Amino acid sequence: MLALLLACGASGVHDRGAPVRWLPVWQAVPTLSAATPDQVVRTTVDLTAGGTAVRVRLSNLMGIKPVRIERVAVAANGESRELSFRGSRGVLLKARSEVYSDPVQLVVTQTLEITTHTPEGTPCQARALRTITSARDHVCLVSAVEVAGFTAPGAVVMFGDSITEGNSAGTWPSMVQTDYAVLNAGVSGNSLLAGDAPMITRLYRDVLYSDEVRKVVLLAGINDIQHGLSAENVIAGIRTVQLRCRNEGVSVVVGTITPWRGWANWTEEREQQRLATNAWIRANVPGAIDFDAALRDPADPLRLRPEFDSGDHLHPNATAFGAMARLVRV
Repeated sequence: MLALLLACGASGVHDRGAPVRWLPVWQAVPTLSAATPDQVVRTTVDLTAGGTAVRVRLSNLMGIKPVRIERVAVAANGESRELSFRGSRGVLLKARSEVYSDPVQLVVTQTLEITTHTPEGTPCQARALRTITSARDHVCLVSAVEVAGFTAPGAVVMFGDSITEGNSAGTWPSMVQTDYAVLNAGVSGNSLLAGDAPMITRLYRDVLYSDEVRKVVLLAGINDIQHGLSAENVIAGIRTVQLRCRNEGVSVVVGTITPWRGWANWTEEREQQRLATNAWIRANVPGAIDFDAALRDPADPLRLRPEFDSGDHLHPNATAFGAMARLVRV
């Protein structure tokens, strides 16, 4: 699948005879949870870069049964286009698979409305929380939007767990100021090494699927520590992500793990693993982002500052997201 996606190309202004380059400007990580929508679902996604042509990726990656998509349309700036799939209006999306639409000429800037028509009761996949996906209404089957004819220098992927994915307060990736297209590949509860679909196994699917990805910002490790993994394990996971990205020509910026004393699973022993991981990051990762130093309470450095605490002592709030975003220079 990775080879097929890369073969499709991925960028901006091109000369005749050169392959069309496609830049991802929005994505929604496929999820195991499913929703049952109406037959017609309209989704408006907030794009992080514009272009002159569009294609959409549909996902049944987590499905165990084929899904019939009868029709898909896109609209932006007062213009609308019907999408096709290898020349056909609809497509049967096999279980465990994804498909790209045929490209259409359409000038897009900040938003794109996507309308999917499916048989009633069709299960949807894609993370469907509005604040997480930067999508209004509901997300059904749409897992990525890519554009050609773009002027951005490429894409940067924010890779992590729930702190990156976001919550009802929003997301810090959406607040980062950069010329790059920003993609959010955070997944709530995700770990580097532990549990289902850890980051080292979903790296190629959710981060390195496009040649236009230039940089990755990694903020991870607290869920591994909660699973009982040591700092050495977490560091090994970070180094694995670094190595795999480097092999693809993608640079990695690593963030320190934010404070969490007061969270239900906090223990002194687990805290020592967080502190050791952060010490290694500061000493060994050039250009590391010190989220921990920015968010910790001066009166109790193991806790979030009160004005940055969402209330559960682990997840930052909207004010904290703004402070985190200002630290990111990509």
